[in-house]
Amino acid sequence: MTGDYLTLNQEAVQTVSFDVVFNLHRDYVYGLVHALVGNTQDAEDVTQDVFLRVYKSLHSYDSERAAIRTWLTRVAVNACHTHKRRNFFRNLWQRLPDGNDEGQDFIDPSSWGAPEDHALQNEMRRIVQETLGKLRLEHRTVLVLHYYLDLSCPEIAGILECPEGTIYSRLHYARRLVQAQLSAAHKS
Repeated sequence: MTGDYLTLNQEAVQTVSFDVVFNLHRDYVYGLVHALVGNTQDAEDVTQDVFLRVYKSLHSYDSERAAIRTWLTRVAVNACHTHKRRNFFRNLWQRLPDGNDEGQDFIDPSSWGAPEDHALQNEMRRIVQETLGKLRLEHRTVLVLHYYLDLSCPEIAGILECPEGTIYSRLHYARRLVQAQLSAAHKS
């Protein structure tokens, strides 16, 4: 009887801990995943996968190795990589003909701006989405973590578990590609 009570009690503690982690970090994880995978449907699926992974492995989380947000970021990035690998061919064949992927909110158009401003912002959003969509996942991941989440290169290296120099290299390469695409779009 005591062993059953102890097991039940540990499960209850894990459930409460998971609920706390989920409630505090679900918006952060969803925002990160959405920025990495590029559309709402996939972001919802991957976010669900992330929290399933968190539920299964929360007992192994070690707060001395990393902050909870760093650990969650690593889990989310890994889930995005897994999702991209699993769905490569599906995504290749099911791309929308007009390239519209439900509009990510990289630029928030103000409702007080002129129609010309809205048109320019929408065009810029489309160009940025296309450009990010053309990047390999490791380059897009570094850009999103650095610019969207404002993480430093050493932090990103810790999350992705790769050398800091690799992060700097990926960031440099990704910025060059984005800059070239934006320059080409501006000229046309």
